[in-house]
Amino acid sequence: MLNNIFLKDLYVRILIIITVSLILIMWGVHLYFGKRCSTSFKSGPYLIKKVIDGDTLIIENDEKVRLIGIDAPEIHHPVIPVQRFGQEAADFLKNLVENHKCTLEYEPDRVRDPYGRILAYVYVNGNLINAEMIRRGYAYAYTKFPFKRMREFQILEKQARDKKIGLWDFSLHDGRIANLVYRYDLLNEEGKRKLDVFFEEIIKKYSLDKEK
Repeated sequence: MLNNIFLKDLYVRILIIITVSLILIMWGVHLYFGKRCSTSFKSGPYLIKKVIDGDTLIIENDEKVRLIGIDAPEIHHPVIPVQRFGQEAADFLKNLVENHKCTLEYEPDRVRDPYGRILAYVYVNGNLINAEMIRRGYAYAYTKFPFKRMREFQILEKQARDKKIGLWDFSLHDGRIANLVYRYDLLNEEGKRKLDVFFEEIIKKYSLDKEK
């Protein structure tokens, strides 16, 4: 009789210990992932520390952000060689966003990709960078997975293709001219005049005619 009471009391104690342990573990997991979500998935603002390529960047908390809905040519893929226009796309994005503050917008059901990168629409000064990369011909609309701006991005890609700019200008070997045009458009009138004078000096000094 006493043995039965002792065993029953022991089982109860073990059950209580296991239950409390499970509760503590679940609470710890909740705190960990809750903290991770609150820091990783805020809208920002975040400082953009570095551009990796034409569709990926690193923000101030060292999170990698993949621009959702676009696909730029590869320059760092472990298998695929550097693709045409890849470096130009990376340089364009770098000039556009690096060292600027951004805000992020997420798809409700897809916040990270299989590589652990945050998937987001990236805004700099109110400008949607994902759309700008397609509009300027530096990226494709990525339609492998659905996203809310898919139709908008497809239209932007068609417009860039029709205008034969960036990736769609097959008369060019690279994107340097498209990048120069974009950067020229960013200048005010005084800046454009100074750049025109600079180009005149460069042409006089390095003209192909002088090499003949």
